[in-house]
Amino acid sequence: MRKYIGKRLIQLIPIILGITLMSFTLMHTATGDAVDALYDNSGGGVTEQVKAEKRAELGLDQPFLVQYTNWLVGIATGDMGTSYISNQPVFETFVSKLPATIYLTLTSILATVVISIPFGILAAVRQNRMTDYLIRGMSFIGNSMPGFFVSLLLIYFFALKLKLFPVMGNDGWQSICLPTLTLAIAMAAKYTRQVRATVLEELNKDYVMGARARGVREMVILWSSVLKSAMLTIVTLLALSIGSLLGGTAIIESIFMWDGVGKLAVDSIMARDYPMIQAYVIWMALIYVLVNLLTDILYHYLDPRIRLEQEG
Repeated sequence: MRKYIGKRLIQLIPIILGITLMSFTLMHTATGDAVDALYDNSGGGVTEQVKAEKRAELGLDQPFLVQYTNWLVGIATGDMGTSYISNQPVFETFVSKLPATIYLTLTSILATVVISIPFGILAAVRQNRMTDYLIRGMSFIGNSMPGFFVSLLLIYFFALKLKLFPVMGNDGWQSICLPTLTLAIAMAAKYTRQVRATVLEELNKDYVMGARARGVREMVILWSSVLKSAMLTIVTLLALSIGSLLGGTAIIESIFMWDGVGKLAVDSIMARDYPMIQAYVIWMALIYVLVNLLTDILYHYLDPRIRLEQEG
């Protein structure tokens, strides 16, 4: 297992280099740069000479490969650079936004698990009955609605009409409710169907029929055997969601003005703040590789067949 983890971590190096090079290339092929965005947003007219001096100060007048190499050298020495817009260290700014995103991730995952697993199991147990049809219908509706539309509905009813929650911001526990519910509705709708399909598949296997023949109670079979076997699928789904949520759900964070890394990424892209965008790209690459690695480790302990294969 140690060799496997070390191998996966080594594979992270070329992955990050490839992703950062691609993102760096895409940013520099776009029209305009950070200097244009900076002075356009300030509203004041400046000469091209002033812009040229600012580009020279930021190093944007250098060739593309020189800029990328300088950035890599900075990363290797622990310096992620300075934001072109705020003039603040990129690392400190990025880290300051992480707690809000981690908080939103935890609440969304918890809400998704609480909703999807019980309803998915209930739909499987009550297959082709009214309960099953109702749960599948609701999950279809929830899965078909885009996140921004759900967020607007929740804002209209719970914030504007009922005045139960604030419209935006991240002050207090009430502020987390609407963005959490927005994310949980879409994920729970998708995962409920996946849990139902997985549980149905397990219920039709021989070991379940054997347990029923021995007189084992249905609830014992369901919770001690079926759910444990279905955990591989559930863990995979949750791992994918955690990776995307930790990367910051840009649209939802922007709508609710949730001050996390997703909103930071959107603001940086609009301002063409290259160092901040690159920090976000590295974070996304790290998150997905590490979450996938953690998922593989969990597989090792959840499924004896995988553990025996790796040990062999």
